[in-house]
Amino acid sequence: MLYGVFSDVHANLEALEVVLDFFRASRTEGHICCGDVVGYGPDPEECLAKVRRLKNISIVCGNHDLAAVGRLDVEWFNPYARAATLWTRAALGGESRRFLEGLTARLETREFTVVHGTPRRPADEYLLSVAQFKVNMSKVSVWPLFMGHSHMPLCFHCSAEGRIEPIFIDDRQCVTGEVAAFGTVPVAFNPGAVGQPRDHDKRASCALWDSEARSFRVFRLAYDVAVTQAKIRSHGLPEYLALRLAYGQ
Repeated sequence: MLYGVFSDVHANLEALEVVLDFFRASRTEGHICCGDVVGYGPDPEECLAKVRRLKNISIVCGNHDLAAVGRLDVEWFNPYARAATLWTRAALGGESRRFLEGLTARLETREFTVVHGTPRRPADEYLLSVAQFKVNMSKVSVWPLFMGHSHMPLCFHCSAEGRIEPIFIDDRQCVTGEVAAFGTVPVAFNPGAVGQPRDHDKRASCALWDSEARSFRVFRLAYDVAVTQAKIRSHGLPEYLALRLAYGQ
């Protein structure tokens, strides 16, 4: 099955629409969302409406999703994230709120596991090092693991020999999850961020996962950043949230 994999939309409608158009053109049969549909950006309602309508979607909540419905204390957030969260809480309608409240922080299917951060702390821990990957391996029973949160497309791959390699994935680069005699080799995939990339590439990031070929390919897609920036400013959200989109930070 071909899945469209995405994460960290952060209420950026222009970026999400480009990604969903790409998934449709690619004829995806399912979708995997690693959380944080809202937070930071100006269109939480519109983004949630589009995500809710996706067919065959496996989705978890992220830390900003939890904060938006009052399940995570915003005092842990920086001032920009805190201001955006309080604005998002007021902007959410009842249906959107109920949808977010119904999401779990971890989802395990017969084919894969999905978290926002790590299996150990699904909603808020970043998975950025080999040491972290090793600690979290025992927490996963179904591989591959799909994750988000860091806003960077990357992979942690355990070879059949047990060697773990961190891989930062470039546009159009394909990474495969191996299958050994003893079963599926542990591998974690991060598709990067749709709405707020932080790898110095301002284009929206997403990926395609082919469960039969066990291939994960990242794609970077240009969108109209200026439109999203104008919306951020029109809503009185912090200027920094508009500026960072132009630099992929």
